[in-house]
Amino acid sequence: MSENPKFDICCAARALYRAGLSVANAGHISVAVGEDRMLVNRFGPSFATLMPIDILTCDFNGKIVDGEGWVNDTILLHGVIHRHVPDVVALVHTHPPATVTYSAFRKVPEIYDQESCILAGDIAIVEEDYQGLASTEARVKPMADALRDHRAIILPNHGAITRGPNVQLAAVAMMLLEGMVQRNLTVAAAARALGSEPKPIAMEAALTAKREIAKIPFLQPLWVDLLTRLRATDKDLFEAFAASKSA
Repeated sequence: MSENPKFDICCAARALYRAGLSVANAGHISVAVGEDRMLVNRFGPSFATLMPIDILTCDFNGKIVDGEGWVNDTILLHGVIHRHVPDVVALVHTHPPATVTYSAFRKVPEIYDQESCILAGDIAIVEEDYQGLASTEARVKPMADALRDHRAIILPNHGAITRGPNVQLAAVAMMLLEGMVQRNLTVAAAARALGSEPKPIAMEAALTAKREIAKIPFLQPLWVDLLTRLRATDKDLFEAFAASKSA
């Protein structure tokens, strides 16, 4: 991991894009960097092309205090959460396709595989019905409340938000959530085809696996692996970062 949070945000965004978890130029990634201050991607570039110059410093009301660009009103989704849950360091909000599909059912996904155990008991559904853009304090406050106790929340007919102590873990949580939902959809299709009832992992067993997996220092090698892949596909980002360090 680098010591440059703007570069880390770009790497997380591009990794999410490469995993198919972003749509057009929607979505934001934020990192709290002080009282009433957060780093966020400006509106315009997609996750696929984000560069460090596109990362702005804003206050929690979305006012730009450093950098050039523009942010739309939905940046309040991040600001309100950071304000109400100050221990949240990093937030990822995007519209992963399988999660958006599954969100129409207003259900927390079942746990069918070992990787999904990592999010056992950590997913919540926020809202019963889609109510428009998440751009007001009143709409976002319930999301902030849910993120006090959960690492991931599903927004019906909209997308998802994941949190983490750093942007790397927040991005990995989004990948895990999408994988978990994809598994639920494929299991449901297989159940219909086979005429059988699937058996999820019991929550008690999932929580045991979660504690066991937490003892494995997986993040550093996983992040290195993601960066290795990005170096092969996103050379422009690494060249720009190297140039900024030598300037």
